[in-house]
Amino acid sequence: MTWLLLLAVILVLVAAHEGGHFLAAKLLGVAVEEFAIGFGPVLFSRKRGETRYSLRAFPIGGFVRLAGEEGGTSEVPFERTYYGRPAWVRFMVSLAGPVANIVLAGLIVVGAISGFGLPRLQVAGVIPGEPAAGALEVGDVVLEVGGREVWLRDEVGPAIQAAAPGPVRFLLLRRGAELELSITPRWDPDGERYLVGAYFSSRVYLTRLEDLEPGSPLSAAGLRAGDEIVGACGQSVSSLAELYGELEAGCRELTVRRGEGILQAALPELRPDELLAGAEFDYLPEVMARPSLPTAVELGIKQISQFFLALGQVIRGLLTGAIPAGQAVAGPVGMAGLFSQGLQVGGLATLLLIAFISLNLAAFDLLPFPALDGARMAFALFEMTTRRKVSPRVEAAIHALGFMLLLALMLLITWRDILRLFG
Repeated sequence: MTWLLLLAVILVLVAAHEGGHFLAAKLLGVAVEEFAIGFGPVLFSRKRGETRYSLRAFPIGGFVRLAGEEGGTSEVPFERTYYGRPAWVRFMVSLAGPVANIVLAGLIVVGAISGFGLPRLQVAGVIPGEPAAGALEVGDVVLEVGGREVWLRDEVGPAIQAAAPGPVRFLLLRRGAELELSITPRWDPDGERYLVGAYFSSRVYLTRLEDLEPGSPLSAAGLRAGDEIVGACGQSVSSLAELYGELEAGCRELTVRRGEGILQAALPELRPDELLAGAEFDYLPEVMARPSLPTAVELGIKQISQFFLALGQVIRGLLTGAIPAGQAVAGPVGMAGLFSQGLQVGGLATLLLIAFISLNLAAFDLLPFPALDGARMAFALFEMTTRRKVSPRVEAAIHALGFMLLLALMLLITWRDILRLFG
């Protein structure tokens, strides 16, 4: 079932991608010979005007065949073929496919946010001795900061900076009732910013252990499932964020509540993430709310911008070797696994994952690798900047070679995903 749903999603995303090429070609005077969904033998086709619309046997993609694109002859006048149009037209036609996927992803994100809502930010922890101590509580739902409505964690910092150095107004929801309070932030000379000293997240993890793997650092220290960590080096903690902060500061002594008793646990000298490995913690229920349509559009734009910023960091990591290629690339089998996880989480997660796949398709297709639209755009840019045109037959041969290399790479990635799946 998962595979069928994923196949349907891929068909929709590919149809949108090819639809972008199709519309751009029609608008810019390039003759479209065929618009096809799928590959292989034709199951159904109908010709309207100069374009044949077809459904093919293997629904694993699709294509738009533009007149003269493959370097051969065409029945239409040369000036209406792909290579008969100016370089800027070819650039725009190639760009239209990825743009269609980006627009589709934006519509999906906005629709998902408007339909299912988003989890509101909550206070995930308070740092002792900081301005927020004694004002904010773990589990407070954050509605506004400095008069600005906030939905995402990275909106809190700019809202504080905009309202500082004076008192910053926080509009909260605490135990079902709205509460307004003000916190005067402190100046952090190292980070050159104002801070209130609190952690914010849409999911707040507590310090009660739901599950603990045998042999993990906390298990080796004597903890077990059901224990609640209530203190670290004499400082009380009520959330995982607060606990992590104490561990990051060097604390390795925990106070643990087990039933009606209290016990102490000493931890080894490991990094905080290593100390917490193998532990599953309880968490507060998420507080879902539906933003207004303008807010949903704004949040959708922010989410897509964050995707491309994160993608830039991944590409930088791949180029520097900081991120192994095997961790950053997944084929159909890997995508099916992610899609299955999204279906289990719920509708919002599934739709956001579909948007994520659409954005990945756009980003991948923009790479200047032969057979991809990024390479076609590169050839058009070369012509626009140098006034020299690469032979259509040469370009077509380069794209054909690139397609074979991409196919081999996809088979290799799929084989690696299968090996990983079976372990």
